[in-house]
Amino acid sequence: MIKNLLQEGFILKNKGHYKHAIEVFYKALEEDNTSTELLLEIADLYYLMGNEERSLNYIEQILSQNPAHVEALKLLKQIFVNKNALQEAEQAAKNIYCITHSPKDAVEIFKLLNLQQKYDEIFEYKIDADSLILIEQARALYYKQDYEQAEALLKQALKEQPLNQNGLLLLGEVYYAQNKKDDCTELLDKYDYNSSNPELFNFTGLVKSYQGEYKNAVKDFKDAIRLNPSEAVYYFNLANVYFRQGDIKSAKKYYNIAINLSPENSNYHFALANLYYSGKHYKRALEELTGDMFEARLLRAIILYETGYLALAAKELSILYKEQPQNNIVTEYKAKIENELGLAKNF
Repeated sequence: MIKNLLQEGFILKNKGHYKHAIEVFYKALEEDNTSTELLLEIADLYYLMGNEERSLNYIEQILSQNPAHVEALKLLKQIFVNKNALQEAEQAAKNIYCITHSPKDAVEIFKLLNLQQKYDEIFEYKIDADSLILIEQARALYYKQDYEQAEALLKQALKEQPLNQNGLLLLGEVYYAQNKKDDCTELLDKYDYNSSNPELFNFTGLVKSYQGEYKNAVKDFKDAIRLNPSEAVYYFNLANVYFRQGDIKSAKKYYNIAINLSPENSNYHFALANLYYSGKHYKRALEELTGDMFEARLLRAIILYETGYLALAAKELSILYKEQPQNNIVTEYKAKIENELGLAKNF
């Protein structure tokens, strides 16, 4: 009887009839209410239906009977990830690895450590490094801006799996961070453009923008946005391409979307201010220049100079000059003000 119910439940689940599948598994559970297999199926079905709290209830029942139930722990880990409870997810991943000692499960720990910026902990694990482990170690090095070592690990990993998309994408990002744009270009033919990874399209958009292929870059950034519409940097990068093309209306639209999603990002405000400045909308530009970023303060000083507030501009530039005396733009405007006002050379 249970065997027939299980078979019926699996068929319904595979067809996506989750609610009916749960009802069937409940009937089976009446005959064996301690079956961890049945409890796991019900937990998984509730998870698939988006009811993570009910799923957790059944996971707890499984783990109370068998704390080393790997599949239940994996489902628990995923629920914690969805809730952004990364420390709890990390602990679940460590529990899994202690049971399996599988390199694949070690990779899951490394991913969570990277998400929490616990980069050094990744290298505390004494484990034979396969390609997937090397990629996550390289990711930690990339985040730490140790690009040279990250590149070395990725090339080692790609010898084993030359078409690994995560490795190829990360290698491209490492190249881009090192300004090796031509090396990035060579990778474009190796990517799987049927991917559902928005980071892939964001990266290829950056490379195509560098190549001057603005139409293709726009398409890639829009694909990234389609796959993850809540990521501000995709809108920012799209706005940059429109700005380079002279499409000020579209650039302004997407800069504002990026700012709306990430209002504390000073780079986004500076970019919008620069757009307004390019059109001589100085008041609007100044409204965006509220942060302490050097470039923002420099643009503010330039606008003050160009709108006739020479004394205020001189004051701003004197501070900037002390911070970066070799900055060509600072010295240029410093000289202009000295010439117009006859200020002492050391202001």
